[in-house]
Amino acid sequence: MPEVQMKIKQCIAELEPYRIFSSDIEQAIGALKEIENLTSNPNRENLEKALEIVTEFYEGAEEYSSYIPTTISNLGFVRKWLEKTVK
Repeated sequence: MPEVQMKIKQCIAELEPYRIFSSDIEQAIGALKEIENLTSNPNRENLEKALEIVTEFYEGAEEYSSYIPTTISNLGFVRKWLEKTVK
């Protein structure tokens, strides 16, 4: 679990500087914090909700991968971890 938490924190840190450019970034950071909270209490319901959020976020953020490569990579890691854990 700590590795997943670390990956989420890295995503937040990478997005922070872009906060001033768009309210979408603020929403993305909020979503990451929600994912972090859900994975901190890893019951099935929380992990399924976190997977739903990560999947939506990942698919929407892929077009920005050149700007936020760490976030895209880490979201892929978190998504795979959640898919494996939820099964």
